Amino acid sequence: MRRCIVLVLWFSSCVARQWIDAQTTPDSSRDSGWSSKSSSASATDAAGADDSPAWLFPVAKLDRSLPGWFHLGGEYRGRLESPTGIGFTSAKDFYYLDRLRVNLGVQPKAWLRFYGEVQDARIFFNHRIANANPYEDKWTLWQAYSQIGSSETGWVDVLAGREVLRFGDERVIGPSEWVNVGRTFNVARVELHHPGYRVSVFASSVVPGDSGDLHNALPGNNLYGVYGSFRNIVPKADFEPYVLWRVAPASSELPETLNRGHLNEVTFGLHWKGDLPASFDYDTEFDGQTGSLGASSIAAWAGYASVGKTFRKVVTSPRVFLEGNYASGTKTPNGHDWNTFDQIYPSNHDKLGFGDEVGRRNLVQFRTGVEEEPTKKWKLKQQFESFWLATSNDNFYASSGAISIAAHPGASRHIGEALDSVAEYQLDKGLSFGFGYARMFAGQFLHTTTPGHDYSYPYAYFEYNFSKSGFHLPITPNRPN
Repeated sequence: MRRCIVLVLWFSSCVARQWIDAQTTPDSSRDSGWSSKSSSASATDAAGADDSPAWLFPVAKLDRSLPGWFHLGGEYRGRLESPTGIGFTSAKDFYYLDRLRVNLGVQPKAWLRFYGEVQDARIFFNHRIANANPYEDKWTLWQAYSQIGSSETGWVDVLAGREVLRFGDERVIGPSEWVNVGRTFNVARVELHHPGYRVSVFASSVVPGDSGDLHNALPGNNLYGVYGSFRNIVPKADFEPYVLWRVAPASSELPETLNRGHLNEVTFGLHWKGDLPASFDYDTEFDGQTGSLGASSIAAWAGYASVGKTFRKVVTSPRVFLEGNYASGTKTPNGHDWNTFDQIYPSNHDKLGFGDEVGRRNLVQFRTGVEEEPTKKWKLKQQFESFWLATSNDNFYASSGAISIAAHPGASRHIGEALDSVAEYQLDKGLSFGFGYARMFAGQFLHTTTPGHDYSYPYAYFEYNFSKSGFHLPITPNRPN
């Protein structure tokens, strides 16, 4: 609460100072030229590129007055949530989530950059939801890295430190931005790039939300990979092959290895999406996994395929889409083979519903919906999903990948259906508002294994970027502004 009061006072003083300056001196502007993979500094606008009132972004003006090699920024997000049917019981809650990120960058040379970012994520007014990750994690080091070379120019760059990782549609590796705490990595990365292709070679460890300020990674829990992105190998398409190697110790902190043993897993994947004639588009990704989990041999796979059609001559330019998604499960848990797909570190929000009740393990999903843009500032989305277990002999997994409900062999595989609706208004690059509603209708499996209440999830949010550098929008989480 003290932090919120300080923020309000600081912002008020900046607004007052900005108003006084506006009365006495003309506004000067410059392009900071800053680019970062952080969601809070993902795409910097040239100053004056929009008609936003200057008093609304005092930090942006302050940043323009600083030397060109120094950048200051950050973002604040607030969200009200009122879920009912928590755990498919009669439980309900109402709370406010807030998340503050403050970042600074130093770039003394075009080929040398230092970047740091801290995050403070908290929950207020809650009664049933715990004050813990993924809802609360106070004052942590979110990103801190040094980079030699540029990720936008030249042929190669090298980065080491703590960084957010995003690849493809984030169904395998992403920061899970909708979650209040999110996900980041300790990473060493070499990236080769040229117009038309980009290849990343990296070694990383996910940073858990433990109680320490630095949040040290769990020893032995490592992810190595090579991720390629090639354009126009197939006309009007992105072609992204990758190989990931994950090793992890048997640990109660890791749902993937809980009571199973040491993990040594290789994932071969291909993400392929593009445009077709007549305003059609497609998006598909397939993964195969092999290796070992304790004494078991891994043989798992997952894939999805979607097709969409945009009606550009209609006023709202609606895009209608249809998608199928499958992630394998283990039919014989006591056997030698382990067939449960490891979702690794995805951003599941939206893709598996806005209610975030379902993980991409032992899952069959069908999804259809429509996205509209009634104006340049409004974005709307409505979708319907239906979920089944791939096999009733395996568990029902939560969005985090942990077991949500233990296996009930012989029970119905039908988990339920979901309806999602969300609307977002983007005032400009630095300020947006949104609200939505998601409902999970319990199917026969949930009626058998839980009290069977439907899960309801209304919410409203706003996002404010101090330096007007854009957001990773919740409606289209893989298409930054």
